[in-house]
Amino acid sequence: MAPVKQAVVLAAGRGERLSPLTSLRPKVMLPVANKPILQYALEALASNGIKDVILVVGYCRENVQDVLGSGESFGIRIRYVVQEQQLGTANALASVRGITDQRFLVVPGDNLVSAATLRPLMEYPDNAVLVKENGSPFHYGLVMVRDGRVTHFLEKPGVQVSRWINTGNYLLSSDVFPYLETEIDLPAALQRMVDDGQTLKPVLTEDTWLDATYPWDLLSLNNIALNQLQPGVHGEREDGVVIKGPVVIGKGSIIRAYSYLVGPLIIGEGTEVGPHAAIFPGTSIGNNVVVSPYTEIRNSIIEHSVRIGSHSLVTNAIIAEGSTFGARLHARGGLVTVQAQGGDQQFQGGAVVAEYLEAGHDVSLNPGVLIGKGTRIGNGRQIVQNIPEDAWVL
Repeated sequence: MAPVKQAVVLAAGRGERLSPLTSLRPKVMLPVANKPILQYALEALASNGIKDVILVVGYCRENVQDVLGSGESFGIRIRYVVQEQQLGTANALASVRGITDQRFLVVPGDNLVSAATLRPLMEYPDNAVLVKENGSPFHYGLVMVRDGRVTHFLEKPGVQVSRWINTGNYLLSSDVFPYLETEIDLPAALQRMVDDGQTLKPVLTEDTWLDATYPWDLLSLNNIALNQLQPGVHGEREDGVVIKGPVVIGKGSIIRAYSYLVGPLIIGEGTEVGPHAAIFPGTSIGNNVVVSPYTEIRNSIIEHSVRIGSHSLVTNAIIAEGSTFGARLHARGGLVTVQAQGGDQQFQGGAVVAEYLEAGHDVSLNPGVLIGKGTRIGNGRQIVQNIPEDAWVL
């Protein structure tokens, strides 16, 4: 049987549990290692010879289309299909009925994958689901297997009834479409297909795959992506700068005197760091960022056009585009507990700041606080609870 040549990429959802980071963009456009999550999936497809991509978009679709365009820059051709109401993954896939090949991949646009991750599906002769081994039954859907065939899909069962995680990546035929009409989620539709006697095989991948459910999951994705980067220093370094480990510095950036960088980390283009600043592993810093003197950043995602004042300490934080802080910001990390169905989830995390925050000097952010876009924070304030968007804390 000929290898599959087409992929349907599901990228319509908002990502509610990643709020407030998804108030102005969908989950698939959140950056890890300075690239949208969706871009990793597209690059993985292109590396495997998949040039025909149908991209199902919905929430904030203009954001996706403006960034990705025709797909030419990734070596693919993108056709956009709009899911007008985000009614689940079965409904999203149903929206492409009549325009797919007989056989096609289904790839979530909000998972971190590599080319090697998807490769086991490429030439498989049967309908198949890509699985990983051993994962949390609270965090992931599982599949049950008997005699080399999938028998049941279980959505976050809370009990380790199977060692096989459903990654949400599939190789399917057009026979799936009748099963999508009355279901919301794709695993439920596939369960009906299996119950009707159709074969669905589990295919194991041992390569990169990770989903982000909560904001602090992005730090894990970021670390994985950073460890795959090829180091390269294309900006300017002043005297006394120390660089250890794999570090990427973009064009037009300048690392001021006596700053200290330890990789893996990435610094984008047109960014200024220091002097006497320290950036530690697991950190992504975007384009046109200012990290002022005597500031220390650890294991954090700092997006484009952020300004952080002098003598600041930032740990395990996610700070979205266009946010500014005065001197002596203290955003510390710590244990964050999230109440979730099936049991509490715990993370080593810090503050999560949405776009265009403006904060004065001597501001302190407790671990786990979620701060909405457009917030204003006055001098000397300690933020100990979540703040809605466009709020003033004076």
